[in-house]
Amino acid sequence: RCLVRAVVFRAPRAHAGGHRAYRPAARRRGAGAMVIPMLGPMAGGIGALPEELRETLRHVRWCIFGLWLFGVLFFALQPIGALSTICLATFGTFLLAEDPQMAGCYACLRESVVGDCCGSGGLSILFPFLLLSILDSMVDGVQLAVFFGRHSLQAFNSPIFDILLGVWVCETWAAVLSFKVLKALAPELPEPVDGYRMLSDGPQPGSGQPRIPGPPARAAFT
Repeated sequence: RCLVRAVVFRAPRAHAGGHRAYRPAARRRGAGAMVIPMLGPMAGGIGALPEELRETLRHVRWCIFGLWLFGVLFFALQPIGALSTICLATFGTFLLAEDPQMAGCYACLRESVVGDCCGSGGLSILFPFLLLSILDSMVDGVQLAVFFGRHSLQAFNSPIFDILLGVWVCETWAAVLSFKVLKALAPELPEPVDGYRMLSDGPQPGSGQPRIPGPPARAAFT
């Protein structure tokens, strides 16, 4: 499901209209591709990871527990606003589908309509979980800053502010831990493409193409 996709950008060549084209000044091995890492199912799953990464995912588990707790409380106050938090908690549950403490919740979600969207879970959910954690953390952080700017210390007397603060802490910490795991598992990205240089109208060395004349030069207007 989650594959490594590469988008290759190639420079256009010169055509009969005489327009100049651009091409990379130098080629490197592996250059010319932009890769977005997305992990597929791994043999052995989370159990095959090094002990350090498994310990990191155990800390992610507590973040997911917090998201479920604050998400339910938030849903009781603002059902629409809590949807993104519950969605993130669901992604996290599918990410840790092999965790014994998440097995019961995962089984319930797997048999529901949500199971058709998230698949079998596991490490293939790591990148979507990280992306959604970052987005939610940014949005909730802005909301907290605006609310605190209006009410100052009185904001802590608001249940919504306290719940949203707990949600933000869980989202931010989950994003940090998930990025640590993804950085250790993601394939090495290729080097960026070198700068581009303008080609002349004459034939390029080794191209085997005849010279294509450009448009005639115009005299300067005096």
